[in-house]
Amino acid sequence: MLPTQNIVLKAALVGVLALAFLSSVAADSGDAKLKIVTFKVDVTPPVGDPLAYVPNDKVETPIYISGIVLDDGNTRAVWVSCDYIGIYGESFVTWTEMIAKQAETAAENVFLHSVHQHDSIRFNPEINPKEDEAGPLAVNPKYCEKSLKDVSEAIAKAVSGPWQSVGKLLTGETRLGGLAGNRRLVDENGKFAHTRYSGKNPPALQAWPVGKIDPILRTICFENTEGKRIVALHFYATHPMAAYRRNMVGTDVPGRALRYVEENDSSVAQNIYFTGCGGDVTLGKYNLTGDIQSIKRLGKRLGEGILNNLRRLEEQPVGALVVKRVAFEVPFDPTILSADGLAGEQAVSRRYFLETIDRWRQSSLARLSIGPKVHLLSFQLNELFVDYQLYAQSLIPEHFLATAAYGNGIYGYIPTRAAFEESGGYETSARACKVTAEIDETLRDALRRCFDEVINGPDIF
Repeated sequence: MLPTQNIVLKAALVGVLALAFLSSVAADSGDAKLKIVTFKVDVTPPVGDPLAYVPNDKVETPIYISGIVLDDGNTRAVWVSCDYIGIYGESFVTWTEMIAKQAETAAENVFLHSVHQHDSIRFNPEINPKEDEAGPLAVNPKYCEKSLKDVSEAIAKAVSGPWQSVGKLLTGETRLGGLAGNRRLVDENGKFAHTRYSGKNPPALQAWPVGKIDPILRTICFENTEGKRIVALHFYATHPMAAYRRNMVGTDVPGRALRYVEENDSSVAQNIYFTGCGGDVTLGKYNLTGDIQSIKRLGKRLGEGILNNLRRLEEQPVGALVVKRVAFEVPFDPTILSADGLAGEQAVSRRYFLETIDRWRQSSLARLSIGPKVHLLSFQLNELFVDYQLYAQSLIPEHFLATAAYGNGIYGYIPTRAAFEESGGYETSARACKVTAEIDETLRDALRRCFDEVINGPDIF
C-alpha cells in the first residue's frame, strides 16, 4: 500500500469514527429520552429542639431537603441538597441507602450533600447514647425519624410520576465579586498568619486580599419539551453563613439568595443550591455586621448572580447519563488516637469516630455526566479546600463542571499539602482535621481517574 493511500484510509477511518461517535451521542440524546422529577421537603425542627450549636428558640426561616431524580432509560441518578450543617457517619449511609431504595436506583448513583448552614441541624444521632458526656442531644431522635420518613415518602411519590421529559439542558456562569474570600491569611514567608472567619472580622483582617477562591457561580437548568424550566441547580464554593449561634434555625445566605430569586424571577419552578469546596473560603471579608443585615445584603448579592445566570443560559447537548465513582483510601492521621483536648459534642463525636474508624477508611468521589459536555462532581468527603475544585476544573477546562462538597460530615476538614506546610490555622489542627498531607496526592489521583474518559475522549463539539 502506498503511503498516500495509507493516509487516506486513516483519514477515512477517523471520519467514520467521528461520525459513529456523533451518531452515538445523537442516539443517546434521542433514544435516552432524559426524564426528571423533583422533590422538596420541609424539615424545619420544632422550637425547643437542639441545633448544631445552640437551642432552637425561634424559626427564622424553614429549612428544606430538595433534589432531583434523573433517568435516561438506562441510568437513574439522584442529587440531593440538605439545609443541614452536615449528615454524619452512619446517618450518611442510612440516608444514602434510603434515597436509593425509594428512587429505585443503586446507592452509588445517589449524590447527597449538605449546604452547611450553621444555624441548622447536625444530623448525628449516633452520639445520642452518650448524652451524659455530650450535654444536650446532638439531634432529637423523633425529629430524625420524622425527617427520614417525610423525605422517603416525598421521593417515592416523585418517582411514581408524572415525570417530565427534558427538552433542553442549559448552563450559566457568573463571576461574583464582593462575596467570598479565603479564610486562611498567609504572610510573605508563606506561613499561616490569621483566620478570617465567616462572621464580622476586624477591619485589619478584612483588608487582606481576597486570596484563593473560585469566583464562579455555576447553574445547570433543565427545561421540559414545552419550554418550561423545571429546575435549576446552583453551585458556589464558600462557607454559606454570615450569622450563626443565634438560637434560631434558618437557611442563612443561600436561603436568602433563593428567596430573592423567587421574588424577582418566576421562570424556574424550583431552584436548589449546593455548596462547593469551601473549606477554606468564607464570607468574612465582606461581612460587615455579622447579623441579619449581612445575611440580607450578601444573600442579595448571591441572588443577583443566580438571576444573571438564569438570564444568560446557554444550551448544551443532551446525552446519556454516565456515573463514574472512584474509591480511595483516606490517609487518617495515626496520631489521632483519643479525644484529649476536646470537650462536649466534639469530644463525643471524636470518640464515636475512633470507635468506628475502620468504617470510614475508604471514601469516594464521583462524576455524573449529562451528555458529553456537562458534568457534576460529588465528594463524599466534607470540608474540602477550594484547590481541589479548581484542580478538577483544570482537568477539563473546555467542559462545564459543577462541584458539590459537604458529603459525609464525619471526615472534617480536608486541607491541601500546602496548607499543612503553612504551619498553623484551625483547619489543619487535630481539633478539626483527621487526615495527613497525603490526602492531597490521593484526591488529585482520584480526580484524574474520575475524569480520565472525559480528558482522553473525543472532543468534537
